[in-house]
Amino acid sequence: MHAWDDKGEDSLILFTPAELALLPDGIELESISGDKVVKGKDYIDDDTRFGHTAFGVRNPLKHVEAELFTKIKLQAS
Repeated sequence: MHAWDDKGEDSLILFTPAELALLPDGIELESISGDKVVKGKDYIDDDTRFGHTAFGVRNPLKHVEAELFTKIKLQAS
């Protein structure tokens, strides 16, 4: 997971393809263009730049899936 911008706590945190694969279907993600998509329902481009997709979440530690994001972050460490 990596911040797309420097908006502090409100930054869009992007996922690698491996991290994205760990997320459950039905989770809402945001693209770097601001579009909202639902994993497993909407098309999510698998293109990467510097190892990260163009999709992520804002405020992952306050998100309903915060525990999952923490596990993913720890696995990457």
